[in-house]
Amino acid sequence: MANMSYCRFQNTSIDLQDCIYAMDTVDSVDDLDLSNDEQRAFDRMYQLCQDFVASADMLKERAE
Repeated sequence: MANMSYCRFQNTSIDLQDCIYAMDTVDSVDDLDLSNDEQRAFDRMYQLCQDFVASADMLKERAE
């Protein structure tokens, strides 16, 4: 189910924090023991996080 626009960032940040916690409890990506689908999602999330930071920086610069 998609997040409603009024809580999209709140809900996603909670889920992202859960992923970060899981990553912080292992020594390597292999230790996460991801399925093929989860590995693809992990790789996609990595790219999306980079895109998010770039977009957020641009928006913050425009607000200055």
